[in-house]
Amino acid sequence: MARRVEEVLAGEGMRAIIAASREEALSLTDDGEVDIVVLGLNRSDDVDLCWQIRERTTAPLLVLAEDGTAEATLARGLEWGADAYLEKPFALRIFLAQVYALLRRIGELRPGHAGQLQVEGLVINVTQNEVMVDGEPVHLTPTEYRVLSCLVRNSGRALSHRSLVKQVYGYDCHLDEAREILKVHIHNLRRKIEPRPHHPRFIRSVRGFGYVFERRRYDREELDKTINKP
Repeated sequence: MARRVEEVLAGEGMRAIIAASREEALSLTDDGEVDIVVLGLNRSDDVDLCWQIRERTTAPLLVLAEDGTAEATLARGLEWGADAYLEKPFALRIFLAQVYALLRRIGELRPGHAGQLQVEGLVINVTQNEVMVDGEPVHLTPTEYRVLSCLVRNSGRALSHRSLVKQVYGYDCHLDEAREILKVHIHNLRRKIEPRPHHPRFIRSVRGFGYVFERRRYDREELDKTINKP
């Protein structure tokens, strides 16, 4: 399980460290450089690690529990500091969605670099208002940057046309107006940051709804596979 989780997170451009023991896990969280903790709950007495980890870090704590883990054990884990749990077997899609949801909650877009996201050749730093593609700075208009920043801060979560306009401009409008407002900005953003603007990798359209910034590197088939290894 630990190796599979490491592979999945590495595939997303994250640096994962496996702790071989309880002591090593606590030592790693003591360093203060951890952005999220994924804890395998294999035995009921492992749950005390939740509060020990929580004493050392405020990073989100995701518990991966064995199938059939007692509800009382899961509840105790949440009460003692875990932020969420998944019970095996679970789809890769669900695991990644949960990881990104927890990272969004604390504003971390790339572990180890608060406010920065890096996917392949694209680097976006939302705290310094910087965007780079393959090491070269990209000039965006203020509005283009606000649209991109909003999408990035909600990475993996689809935003409706109206919601995106409201967050960028601060006012509500009709759906048709929102679509027209965003159309040019999305076109220009894709032209500036996408490897193939006509086949966008990052800024995806959600038909009849809006847009999503997609940073996952797995295709749909891979995302539907389950994680169920010990």
